[in-house]
Amino acid sequence: MRVTDGMSEVSESSAGSPERSLAASARRAQIVEAAIETLAECGHGQTTFARIRQRAGISSTRLISYHFGTKGELMDAVLEEVGLRAHQAISQRVAGESSASGALTARIEAQVEWVAHNSSAVRAMSEICRNERDAEGVLRYGVEVTARANVEGLEPILRAGQESGEFRQFDTGLMALTLKSAIDAAIVRMARPPRLTLAQCVHELTTLAHLATRKES
Repeated sequence: MRVTDGMSEVSESSAGSPERSLAASARRAQIVEAAIETLAECGHGQTTFARIRQRAGISSTRLISYHFGTKGELMDAVLEEVGLRAHQAISQRVAGESSASGALTARIEAQVEWVAHNSSAVRAMSEICRNERDAEGVLRYGVEVTARANVEGLEPILRAGQESGEFRQFDTGLMALTLKSAIDAAIVRMARPPRLTLAQCVHELTTLAHLATRKES
């Protein structure tokens, strides 16, 4: 099979070559990026291969179908890519901290800052989680996906702080959910009147986390 977009060709005979692998990866990344921007602008229901093709600047939707057989497969790839970007940005900040309190502050700062600076990716992720359904009409992801990821990122830091003696004793699952909810609320306050600035939200959240977890005197 051969698919041509006027600039490059894809053929089964070259599928195993290094050049083909690089070209395929670049094309997939191009399509995923166009899907992110289309989801953010148009919403899940209006995100079609035709609109993604136009935004990506490629000549045929067949190029999208070649890499992603269905819209669902493309949405999976978008969700994976956005999650990876957020995870890498946040984990890099946390990795530089030597204490649990420092790691908790760094994670909160990094998460809120990433959301503030990556609005298209956040909107795309939200559109997929709230709208992508299976053949029976059941949500494939739901908001639980991102909620679980946030809690799972916070809870190990909280446990480590208790083990090191930095934090007081509390239920780490409940504390993680509480901080996650506070982060969500702060993100809303950055977007809706009366708005708080990014710096204000980060300050309030990190102060809250410190007061909630510090050892009792």
